[in-house]
Amino acid sequence: MFKRTLLASVVFTLSLTAAPLVLAGPAGTMAGIVMNLNHHATDAEKATLKGIAGDAHASANEKAIATAIMNLNHTVDAGDKAKLVAITKDAAAPAELKDIANVLLGLNHTPSDADKAKLKNIK
Repeated sequence: MFKRTLLASVVFTLSLTAAPLVLAGPAGTMAGIVMNLNHHATDAEKATLKGIAGDAHASANEKAIATAIMNLNHTVDAGDKAKLVAITKDAAAPAELKDIANVLLGLNHTPSDADKAKLKNIK
């Protein structure tokens, strides 16, 4: 009985924390992950990001950002930095993706309060 109760509690808690990510689009999902980032993405977040990176409907910029977040460890991986810079300079890239890319480029372990405020408005 204890195992069932524990399992039910875990499933319920996960559903509450994952619900906003499921309801958001790719940009909102990635913004939510980055906003709560603590040095690197969790395994569950990496699974979500892997889904975005592998989605045939996701844009190249969305895939590049998802990959950069998956590879992130305290700061952006050197191999992802050029792609993020290109997104920030791409006139056709949506503003929310440029914002996420800029936050990632300036990230050092966790986003700043100003960065969190930007990310909070991305749906």
